[in-house]
Amino acid sequence: MKKIFVALSLAILCTCVLVLAEERSNQSANLTERTSIEKQVNLNQSEFPLVQVNLIDLAQQKSVDTKDGLNITQVASGKNASVNLVMGPPGSILKMHYHQYRDEITYCIKGQAVMNVSGEELVMKAGDLMYIPALMLHGSEVTGNETLQLISIITPPFDGKDRIYV
Repeated sequence: MKKIFVALSLAILCTCVLVLAEERSNQSANLTERTSIEKQVNLNQSEFPLVQVNLIDLAQQKSVDTKDGLNITQVASGKNASVNLVMGPPGSILKMHYHQYRDEITYCIKGQAVMNVSGEELVMKAGDLMYIPALMLHGSEVTGNETLQLISIITPPFDGKDRIYV
């Protein structure tokens, strides 16, 4: 009985060693494949620099004035998208417009606004995200009593020309 137990234990141990050896072999093959891909594509290089911005600090540095309406600051831009910080005091209005070639994703950090999207009025408040496809008419008015702070991601990157007011 003791010999059977020892033989079973050795068989289980050998099976575990074989499984671990196979996993290591697979990991090594994956690493080799990944390194080969990195050499071909040069994944560690880009024509666009890495950007890290603290939006809270940036928002505190920017002043907003009711007579100027919404303040739009480009935070980052790359080949496929641009990121903007949009701020405005209560009462600020962004007139109705559309983007002919660009989609826009807007995320509300702070404050509140009434967004008019294709004639439908939607309240946007902190934590809300809105996707606005190209050619969709939209505008906003800051409501409530605190400064609105939005992140606007536009793809392809916004060039300053594709905002057509109506």
